[in-house]
Order: sequence, then C-alpha cells, then structure tokens
Amino acid sequence: MTTPSTPASGPARAPRLRRLLALTAACALALTVAACGSDDEESAGGTSGGEPYKIGILAPTTGSVSSDGEDMVNATKLAVEEINAAGGIDGRKVETVVADDACEAQQGVQAAQKLVQEKVIAVVGGFCSAATLPAIEVFERSGNLPFVVSVSSNPDVTDPGRKNIVRIIGRDDQEAPAEATYLRDVLKSEKVAIVHDNTEFAVSVAKQARSLIEKQGTPEIVYYDAIKPGGNDYRAMLERVKREGADTLFYTGFHPEFGPIARQWGSLGFDYRLLGGASTINQNVIKLAPKAAADEKFSIVTYPTAVLLEGEQAEKFRADYKKLSGNDPGSYGVFQYDGMQVLFEALKAAPDKTDADSLNARLREVKHSGVTGDIAFDEKGDRSAFPFLAVRSVDDSFAPSWSISPAGSWTEGGL
Repeated sequence: MTTPSTPASGPARAPRLRRLLALTAACALALTVAACGSDDEESAGGTSGGEPYKIGILAPTTGSVSSDGEDMVNATKLAVEEINAAGGIDGRKVETVVADDACEAQQGVQAAQKLVQEKVIAVVGGFCSAATLPAIEVFERSGNLPFVVSVSSNPDVTDPGRKNIVRIIGRDDQEAPAEATYLRDVLKSEKVAIVHDNTEFAVSVAKQARSLIEKQGTPEIVYYDAIKPGGNDYRAMLERVKREGADTLFYTGFHPEFGPIARQWGSLGFDYRLLGGASTINQNVIKLAPKAAADEKFSIVTYPTAVLLEGEQAEKFRADYKKLSGNDPGSYGVFQYDGMQVLFEALKAAPDKTDADSLNARLREVKHSGVTGDIAFDEKGDRSAFPFLAVRSVDDSFAPSWSISPAGSWTEGGL
C-alpha cells in the first residue's frame, strides 16, 4: 500500500480542515454562552446542580468535652442528610467543614481562621464560651461572617449588639436566676458554697448566681472558690465545703469534673446537698456516680436537653439521631440541630444571596418551630427566656423532679 505524500494530500484536505475549524469555534462559543448562562441563573436564583452551600461547624471534637462536640457533629450530619435528601435548598446541596476548637481560646481562634480560609458562607456551633468569644472576633474581622451560636451561653456573645450573631440556647443570666430561686425556694438552702472551674462559662454563671443570691438576701454564701479542671480528686474541696458549714454545694462547671465530684461526695457521705449547673448534665455522670446521682440530695438545674424534651419532634429527633449514629443523642446536640434548621430557613428565603450582610439580616427575621421550641430573635440575637428543669437519676437516666417556667416559679414535676 502506498502512503500519500503530504504535498499531494494537503490541497484536497484544506477546505475540509477550514470547515472543521469553523465548526469547532462555533461549538466553543456556544459552550461558553451556555456556561455563562448557567452562572447567571445560579446567581439569580440557584439551580439544580449548583455549587453546594459550604457551612462551617465550630465544635470541640477533642479535649475534655469532646463527647459534646461529637454530639454536635452528629446532629449536624442529621440535619444535612435530611435537607440534601429533600433536594437541598433550591436544588443546591449542603456540605459542611468541621473545625475543632477544643473548648480553648487559642484553638478557637485557629478553628475560626480555618473556617474563614475555607470560604464558608456561615458558621453554626460554639459550645464553650471560652473558645466561642475569640472565634467571634475572627468572624467579625472577616466581614461579619454569619454565626449561629448553638450552645455557648455567655451574655458577652450577644450583649455587644453584634449584627452577625444569633443564639439558639439561652443565656447565663437566664440560667442563674433559675438556680438562685431553686436554692432558695426548693432546696431551702441557708448556707451555700459556690464553686466554678475558672472557665469563661462557669465563672459567668457563678458570678451571676452570687450577685442574684446576694440581692435576694438568702442563702448566705459561705464559700466561693474554683477548682482546677482536668483533675480526678476533689476531696479537699468537698471537705472544705463541709468545714465552712454549707448545706448546699453549687458547682457551675462542666460534667467531666462533676462526675468525680459527685462520686467522691457520695463516698464521703456528706449530708450537704450537691447541685450542678446546666453544663454538668451528661450520662457519664450517672455511669461514674450512679448512687450519688440518684440520691435525693443530688440535683442538676438544666435546660430541657435532648433526652428531656417531649413531643413528636423530639421523639423523631431521638429516633433519627440513633439511627444515624447508633447512639442516643447527648445533652446539647439538639440545639445544634435547631441551629442548622434556622440557617436553612434563612437560606431558603433568598437562596442566591449568600453575602454576609444579606444573610445576617435574614437570620434575624427567622421564625422557626424547632425541636427545642419556638425560635425567634430579639434585637441582640437572643431567644426569649427558657424553661428550666431540676433533674436527678431515675432508673439510670436523668428525669425531671421540678420545673420552672420563664416567668413563673418552681413546681414539682416536669414541664
């Protein structure tokens, strides 16, 4: 077979080559126009198959309260799976970027910087105020990145009037009045010891409670001090409380320390009462100190947490959470779940507008019936006052023994 030479074949192929090049150019132009049209449609209203909404999750996935961080991550996964299974938001899926703040200030800054670098459109999370407050400063400097604070309850989160913050849980200055009146009206305490752990949250609650107790005139505060978190032997503090003549020890810190405190309080056989604040409720306390947690002298004042909430939404949340993770939900992941739902509602209101100013304004306007109750925000970004419960262990699970409405008084039983 003879192969044609290039000069012989060139003239015959030239017209066909010119037609092929012209057709290729036309197709390229058509594809460019189509691509531009697709981008225009997405920016105008969001289209199926558009870029996912990237949402940051700030949670302590390592450190002393990592179980709470895992609970928040699982609750987030549940919310995201549900919204994506329903087609996303205006056809666009949701994806998340988790940043570990370890419940520490320095790592909170680093976690916030990571989320900014990842170009998330908003952040949901925040467990420890010690990590949340410095993270907020990073988000403010980064164009007021929207931040739905799910669990951090320090008043300083919202008191400065930041326009990029809404909060799902209540405030320390809502918790402390409930605890102060519980000490006075239910426990009939005459001499109380208040102990915190020097963390931002625990100090805030302790100060609020001390101020309110002093204003109401009873009980007398006979001891006010701090422990060092991360320890496992708190007998010296417990014995000091006994020597000071307190009839109640009120601890405002977190559950990793409260478990050993409860166990040692029970083993020492002291006759004074033990009261934990809202961040002491965790199933591990019962596992570590089952007899103490069921003692009538033991109680925890808490928000209505996942296990304590009632109604169809709460039952569905618990069932779906367990199906997803294989475990029962922790105490506060339900607030993270509701925080995700609030952000979804704000995105649905204008799916194409994800700039910070627009999204911050829409978040303030959200009205949502969540698992934790009706959600709407005041001018600071806070919800209305919460009902509180006093609980102890019944059949190896926390159950309410007293309840208080936002504007009412303590009554025996649940909500």
